[in-house]
Amino acid sequence: MARPFKNARYPGVSSRTKSGKLVYRYRAKGMPEIRLPGKPGDPEFEAAYEKATQNHGKKAAIVDLPGRALPKTFGHAARRLETTMEWLDFDEATQQKNARLIERFLNLQVDPNYPLTWRDTPVEHLDADRLRAMIEGIFATNRTVAKHMMVAIRKLLWVATDVEKWIRPQDDPSLSIRVRVPKSTKNPAWPITIREKFEERHPLGTAARTCYALGFWLGNRRGDIAALEWDDLVTEEVELFDGSLVLIEAFDFRQRKNRNRHGGREMFIPVVDKLAAALEPLDRLKGGTVLKTAYGRSFSEKSLTGMMQHWTRQADIPAGYTLHGLRRTFGTYLAECNIQARAIMEAMGHSSMTVTDEYVREANKKRIAVDIARAINEREAKRDAMKRRAALRVVK
Repeated sequence: MARPFKNARYPGVSSRTKSGKLVYRYRAKGMPEIRLPGKPGDPEFEAAYEKATQNHGKKAAIVDLPGRALPKTFGHAARRLETTMEWLDFDEATQQKNARLIERFLNLQVDPNYPLTWRDTPVEHLDADRLRAMIEGIFATNRTVAKHMMVAIRKLLWVATDVEKWIRPQDDPSLSIRVRVPKSTKNPAWPITIREKFEERHPLGTAARTCYALGFWLGNRRGDIAALEWDDLVTEEVELFDGSLVLIEAFDFRQRKNRNRHGGREMFIPVVDKLAAALEPLDRLKGGTVLKTAYGRSFSEKSLTGMMQHWTRQADIPAGYTLHGLRRTFGTYLAECNIQARAIMEAMGHSSMTVTDEYVREANKKRIAVDIARAINEREAKRDAMKRRAALRVVK
């Protein structure tokens, strides 16, 4: 039997012991029972009780004000995040993507049996077990969304720990959770055999070969290939580390990626001999973009994806080798040339070492495999030589 909850502040609330645990519920005449989470005084309990009493009794209308946020809750953290300089530094697309994920998280119910959402829940009440269960539920259907959701929630936790100091950094429930997404198999690097087939089918001077050369030898993204202009090609004197002075022809431009965020990364990429050979037949006098259609117009960024598919089909190249794959080919090529990771990062315009390190690891795997094969061959050669060696004859 339920026993009355003796507190005038909570009329209609009773408690009982279930499985050794004290639980609370609200009951009104003629209405179904509502279980209340936590205990009196807890934010979850107060929010659920307020909603229950508003829905019962006089059935007062509940107005959900836009932008409302209870103090120190995830809703409060979301509002505060949007005012930080780190958030304002994101480009519009990044802000919109994170805002969608954060809103999805805020609207999730803390418990499917109760109306309380994470928007109205204090940040300190999210523990690692709840967070893991939530992310694993998303991970089961879409691993990429789970990873991005984890990133979005970490932004709110960052507000709670570093900006507002609502919780201690060591109490961050996301510290023990890592969401790993399998490496994408899309846009693979072009092996030598594929590159040779493309070069054989599309001679120097064609738009296909020019696009290929800009993608491979500059490691450019699609947008940079389409926008690259002859005015970006400069000749400069450069003093090398050994003190020698050389005259270098290079493309000096700003990447289109993150242009709205911080103006785009400034790039200075010297023209190697193979790229110079691809540019030599082109008409520079007309100016404009380096890559042009048969009508002398610039390619749009989106059209290049379809055109590369068309050009690879003409070369009888299997589907899957893309324009962005040429950028990966450039990174792989540099790593295989034993270029240092920091230099590869600068050459490709990466904002962090995460992607760069992947190129270096893949190249090092091949080197290690070759060293192992050599060691095996040398050992077997020694054994074979030992077997061929004539047995010594001992003369008394």
